[in-house]
Order: sequence, then C-alpha cells, then structure tokens
Amino acid sequence: MAYFTSDELETIGQNPFGDSLSAVREALRDAEPSTPTEASQLDDRADSPERPRLFVAAIGKLFYILSGSKVSLALASRIGRDSLLVDLSVVRSRIQKGDLKYRHFRALSQLVIRQAPDVDIWAAVVALIEAIPYLTPPSSFPLSSETPITHSSATQQGSEQTRQKIERRVFEEIRHCTHRAVGGFHEKYFEGHKWNRRAKQVWQSAKSQYSNSDKRWTQLPNAASEDEVCNWLLGIQRELLANERAAYYRSAAGNRVGTEASRHLDVFVKMKRGKAPDANHDCHDCHDWKHILVVGELKKSNQKNQALWLQVGSAVRNVFASQPIRVFVHAFTLTGTEMETWVFDRSGPYSGATFDIHEEPEKFIQVMCGYLMMSNEELGLDIFTREKDNKLFITMPVNTYEKKQKQELELNANPIACQRAIVCRGTSCFLAKTIGADEYDKVVKFSWTSSMRPPEADLLNKANERGVKGLAKVVGYYEEVTSISKLRENLIFSTSHKFRGVSHSANTFFSQSQPPLSRSFSHFHDFSIASSGLGKRKSIEEGSHTSKRCRSNSQLAEAEHEENGTNDRVKEPEGTRLIQQNQDLPYDNRIFRVLAISPAGRCISQFKSITELLEGLCDAIKVHRSLYEDGKILHRDISEKNIIITDPETANGFRGMLIDLDLAKEEEEAGPSGACYRTGTMEFMAIEVLLGISHTYRHDLEAFFYVLIWLCARRGWALVEPSRRVAANSILSHWYTGTYKDMARSKLGDLGKFELVLKEFPSEFDCVKPLCRDLRRILFPIYDGALFTGTPQEPKVLYDPIIKAFEDFLAGIR
Repeated sequence: MAYFTSDELETIGQNPFGDSLSAVREALRDAEPSTPTEASQLDDRADSPERPRLFVAAIGKLFYILSGSKVSLALASRIGRDSLLVDLSVVRSRIQKGDLKYRHFRALSQLVIRQAPDVDIWAAVVALIEAIPYLTPPSSFPLSSETPITHSSATQQGSEQTRQKIERRVFEEIRHCTHRAVGGFHEKYFEGHKWNRRAKQVWQSAKSQYSNSDKRWTQLPNAASEDEVCNWLLGIQRELLANERAAYYRSAAGNRVGTEASRHLDVFVKMKRGKAPDANHDCHDCHDWKHILVVGELKKSNQKNQALWLQVGSAVRNVFASQPIRVFVHAFTLTGTEMETWVFDRSGPYSGATFDIHEEPEKFIQVMCGYLMMSNEELGLDIFTREKDNKLFITMPVNTYEKKQKQELELNANPIACQRAIVCRGTSCFLAKTIGADEYDKVVKFSWTSSMRPPEADLLNKANERGVKGLAKVVGYYEEVTSISKLRENLIFSTSHKFRGVSHSANTFFSQSQPPLSRSFSHFHDFSIASSGLGKRKSIEEGSHTSKRCRSNSQLAEAEHEENGTNDRVKEPEGTRLIQQNQDLPYDNRIFRVLAISPAGRCISQFKSITELLEGLCDAIKVHRSLYEDGKILHRDISEKNIIITDPETANGFRGMLIDLDLAKEEEEAGPSGACYRTGTMEFMAIEVLLGISHTYRHDLEAFFYVLIWLCARRGWALVEPSRRVAANSILSHWYTGTYKDMARSKLGDLGKFELVLKEFPSEFDCVKPLCRDLRRILFPIYDGALFTGTPQEPKVLYDPIIKAFEDFLAGIR
C-alpha cells in the first residue's frame, strides 16, 4: 500500500468521496469483464465489442472525479514536484491516448466497485501513478535534433535479441510508416515479368487440384492447421515447382533459422543447395539468415492481428542484419485462407490488397511462383557488388590524381559495422583495397540517407577544404545508386496504417511555431536525483517531492560556470522545430549512396587494450573539435560505431578518427534539416536531446562520455572474459529501453549514483574509473545543488578540460 503522511491521511479523512463515486461505480460494474478471456480482449483488442469502450469511458470519468477532489490538490506529487493533481492529469492524458490497458486499472476498479475505504482507493491511485514510468510507452514521443527520433531495434544484439524485446522495438520502427492495400502492388511485383509465362503453365497444371463448382482447393482441408497448410504448399512445390532454382522450406523446432538470433519460421524461400524439401523431411542443412529470400507466416483465420505482422517484421530485421546491402525483402502472411503480400524496405513495410486463395486461385499460384522465379533484382538482393571466389568486389568512381575514373575495389566480406534494424539508414561499412594491394586501406560505406540531407561526401569535402584535422578523405562515391521513391515507383500510397490501440495523434508532426517540448529540467517533473561519493558536492534528498532538479540552459543563461572559475555565458537552448515531410510523398524518401573513404580503421568497440581505447577516444574528440570549430560542422551522431581506431602512421598521427557524417549539419544552416525521421543510437544520446532540446556540441561531448562508459562496462568484458554474457539486469540496459523520458530519467539518475555504474566495469578497468569521474565532473558540474547541463557559449570551456583529462590520464598510465 502507498505511504501517506499523517497530514495526508487527515486530508483524505476530511474529504470523503461520499456518493460522488456511485454513478461511476455502476459504470465500472457494467464494463467489468466477466471471464479471463474477456479480460484479455480488453487489453489486446481495441475493436472488441462494446464493453472495452464502456470501461475506458468509466475510467476516464473516475479520474475526472478524482481530479476534482480537494485531496488531489493537498497530496504531494509522486512523480514530480507539484501536487497529485498534476499526476492525475498525466494519467488522464494517457487514458485519452489509449496508452494504458485494463490490467493497469483492475485493482483500482475492483476497489471502487466493492466500495472500499477511501484511503484504500487513494492508495491504489498512487500505486498506479508510481507505476506509470514502467507501463506501455506513450504514443507521442519527445523530439530532438530538428527531426523526430524514432526507436530502433539496432541496440538489441547478441543474447538480448529475444523475440519479446525485438518485436517491441520493431513495432516502434514501423508504427508510423506501415502502408496496407497499396495500389498497383500486385501488378508491380507479380505481373509483366519474364517468368509470368512459366507461372501460367504452372496454373494450368494446378487446375486439377481446384474445384470450380465448390470454389476451393480440393486438397486443402477446411479449417486447416498450420502443419496441414504447409504440407499442402510443399506438396504443390514437389509436383509443380521442383525444377526452380529456389524452393520453399520450413524450420522445425530443432532446425531453426540462424544461430545468434535463431527463430522458427513457418515457411521461407531460399536457393536450393541440393534436394528440394518435402512435407516429411525439412531441409537438413543449417538455415542461415543470409540465405533467406522470402519470409512467410501461416496462422489460423482467427489469429490475424498485430502480433502476426511483428513476427514477420522480426524475421525481416534478421534478414537485413545478415544481408546488410539488401535493398528490400519480400514477405507474406497466410491467415486461414486470406493472403497478404508484403515488401519491407528502409522506409517501412507496405502490402497489397488481401485476397482469398480459394476465391482467386490463379492469383495465389502467381504469387507462389513469383517468389521462386524472381530475379535477384526483383527479390531485392544486392546487385551492386560482385562475388567471386568468396570475395566481394565493387566498381565505383574514385579520385585518382585529381581525376575521376572508375576503379574496382575488393571488399572484405565481413562488415566492420552494420545496423540491425529495418527502418533506418541501413549503414554498413566494409574494409576495402585496390585489386592486388596487400592491405585494406580504405572503407566502403553503404547507407540509405534522407533525401532531405546533403550527401556525406559533400560535407567531408567541405571539412577537408576548411582544414579540419583528422577527418577521413573521400576516395570516391556514388551520390545516388537508387532511392525509395524509385523502388516504389508506380505504386499508389494513401495514409499510413493505424494500428489498433495506437493514438492517431502519434502520427502528427508538430508545427514550426510550436514551443519547445522541454526547455529546462524544471519542466521535466519525473526526475529524482541522488548523489553519492561526490566530495564537496551538495547532496539532493532522494525522497523529497520538492528537491531541486537538474539545471539546464534556460535556467542558467546568466550563471557562472563555478567549478571552472569563469564567467562564461551559456547558449540559450532551442526547441525542436519540424517541417512536414515531402508533401508529394506519403513516406520518407531515402537515397542509397555508396562512399569510399581513407584511411581505414577498426571500430573502437574492437579495442585491444585500455590504452588503445583511450587514445582513440581522445583523438576522436580532437577531430570533433576541429570539425566543429574549423569546419563549422556539428556531427550529431556520436556512437561506438562512428569512432574508429586508426594507425597514426597512415592517419596523420591520429589514433582515433570520426566517421559517418550522414546526420551532421553545418552550423550556419538555419532551421531544421527537413528530414522526417532520425533513428538515433539511444544509449549514447545526451539527456537534453532525449527531451527535445536542439543539438549542440555539448551534447556530442556528452555522447563521447557515454561511449567510454559503455565500452568499459559492456565491451570491456569481451576483452577480459570473452565467454561472459551481458548481465540481464545491467544498469545500462535502461539507457535504451522505455520512453524517451524513461531513458533520460535513467541516465540522470545514474549520474547521481555514478559509483553504481562504475561497479559494472571489470576489475581490470578499475584504473579508468578516476578518468570517468573527472569527465562526469566536467560535463555535469553542480550549480546551486543541481546538475548543470547547459552549453557554454565558448567551446573551450568543455573541450579544454576534457582533452586535458584524457591526456593527463594517458601520460600517467604510460
């Protein structure tokens, strides 16, 4: 039960509910589910009959009554610094958006129905409020960096790639960019191709299994199980499609697809490697995601729901992760006898109109033939590189003696970096060299960047022309290989699909005139900060409802930077400003670009010693400073994948460099970039960026700090104990899970209890802890009892002490 002070208990006693809950009590009783099944429907089906709507209405009325009580004004807030009334308004907003489900309110509802004592009802209200941060994320997310930030599944790797975690992330990726019943879909992908004649011949042979009088496939049982449907499909394949280069397979429990992120797939397509599969003996060789051509899911007719699409999306994510240069992926669902064909590309999934395989048998055969007969290009496979003798080659324009000419480069087949997500830039980097060279001295990068952003090559060239030190140089590039708009040519898109239970307002962009979502932490009520082991710093009472919050820019625009002994002013923060996506396109248009740069390097997560890690980070920060001060370009995407360890002999003395300027922005540019979505690396995002403050150089420096913490606490174990798996209860897992406020709250709280974070380091990394404490002190000094997160006008206020901390530490350990 919630804790109440004696004054709060007295207030509750003096302001009884009386008869005010009578009407809502009857409404709750009428809406209350009578069976467990019905209770489940209240949670999972927004369109299940009348009762869920009655329950939502009743709960809304209950919270209206609670908000009008004098008790709500007298009781202290449980998630902020004001009264409980503010907390109730948060809950009411979540109810209106459809974010909270029946199970969240059940205890409170039962107490009201049973006419429990007032104190018990208020205790249940408080318990619900305190649980809010751990419930389903709200459908409207904070915005940042001039463009909305979307959740990505890229962070989940290794043992964290459980189906539950991945599907939740996949949903966040596709929730605003899924299109169904797209016009011209079937005509584009399944008609007018060279293989259509063969497909017609298969249909003529398949007619013997179809009854025109009954309008059904004779060998497919009524209400067939998944196994019966799959056996029927494989039977058609054995009889009519045995000579195709690809085949349908299914994975059984003991023969799942993949190793790291293994999954059971009902049915899928891959190239044959031997005998075609049959109904009783699935393919006995190991299924790997890098061989999957098409993904299929089979379900009973009553199992068509959001979970089905997320299963498909989870599988497609694994295909993209193992085939990083894949352009798009075909997929299909067969629910009972209703079929829906899908394509997933880097801007999201879209499907054709559903059809019944009994009512349109020829269309069904055409689709099943298509997936086996399509060319590599029609399947969305990589046609930009050439494979020979287990080596990859690409021909692209390169700069040679101030002239452009085409040159063939050899790629190392194993990418040094790639994104494990669907809706993203799909960045993948490969070491490369000229044909006949001994060493890989270049990096070739493939990425799908927003059409509203300048090509990375242009920014790299500008930076080098402006004298930026330590930045990679452009060897050659394709400014545009293809684009989403070209891939989706001749298709008719309308508005995006509205998932059940998701507020439509979540799809709405804010106007440019809208005030910032978060200008200071005084407006962000969810934080509770504690300080330990901080020497002279003022402690902040953890349990107080009125404790001071973290100080941000707007609060300290005139403040002195106390610990540095200077009077440097801080930049006034800018709120997020957005513009609509290209009005001519109802989806985010991305351009597929290929870039070759030099010198080559290793991703910093592959560091081989503590010294190598710190030297690489220190030099990368110096590059960032030069990029910002000399090049007038802000990087805005500092992560472990965008920092490389380099050989100082081939990198002008630098042991670490920055790569990937896809999200960079020239400082003189005014207003937003114009890109619709930005998929960030959540674990490295600055607190203010998560809350909607426009990106500054200070936020990139904060990201460098998180990279250091992450590499020590997560990647460090791979160096000292390779077999150790990441702890499931790691503190850092909260840096990329939950809502944006949740992540910001977790990071801020961990800064207050920093020693707990440092405890996650392997003992071999204890020597790095003093440096981490110094960096924390520099980036988050205490001012007036609160953490300062503002951006000084003068960059040297942060750059100088941070670089000096690294250099002094390195001098000591050398």
